[in-house]
Amino acid sequence: MVDVFHDRAIDPKIARFRASEHFQSMPSLRVLVVGVQSNRSPQSLGEIYGRMQSDRHRITFDSKGVDNLGKLDNTNVLLARHDLNAFDWVVMTDDDIELPDQFMDTFLALAEYAELKICGPAQRGYSYWSREIMRRRKGALVRETNFAEVGPLVAFRREVFDIVFPFPSLKYGWGVNTVWPVLAEKEGWKTGVVDGTALRHTKPIGATYDFREAAREAEEYMNRFGIVTGVHVLHTYRTFYEAG
Repeated sequence: MVDVFHDRAIDPKIARFRASEHFQSMPSLRVLVVGVQSNRSPQSLGEIYGRMQSDRHRITFDSKGVDNLGKLDNTNVLLARHDLNAFDWVVMTDDDIELPDQFMDTFLALAEYAELKICGPAQRGYSYWSREIMRRRKGALVRETNFAEVGPLVAFRREVFDIVFPFPSLKYGWGVNTVWPVLAEKEGWKTGVVDGTALRHTKPIGATYDFREAAREAEEYMNRFGIVTGVHVLHTYRTFYEAG
């Protein structure tokens, strides 16, 4: 029921934003979308990619199977197939999400409006989520935060390609969520969450792997950058309730 109230609050704002000068004058962007297709739902990425189609932006889609590799290693294989200099954004998606209508145009426009360089959509109330900061805020369009979740969908602006690609060879991928914003902040770049295009994550997080092992890997990785769980606090620095 909470999603119904959130939708009623945000839908008129999205309509106004899409009618704004910022949205209408936004140039066509070159976007690479990559995803790893699991065996649990063999056709799901094709359906997700169909929802990401855009008449405005030039989008290239690529995917591969799991092939006994971790998510980040698989994504590195996909990225290596492309000249990243040819793209303005790279989007990494899981294969178990449901997207709102006109997702890509609105998501990218809000990210550009808030000048985010790494970001992901917020999660709906009826969704499998892991961090409170990723739950959408009522009436919010986009937020600047010091967290950019590795999944179920995350996007990178071309300015950050050199500091995030290739991904570290982590089996589970935990920990990069907090490292990316720290690296971006050192360069004066913003990261955040796009509430206006909240998605639904349809499968439980970590259903196929050991949480404790993933957490240990994350702690070891974050410690290399001086990030300590319990000391490093997640923040929302700025919230846009209107845009355009």
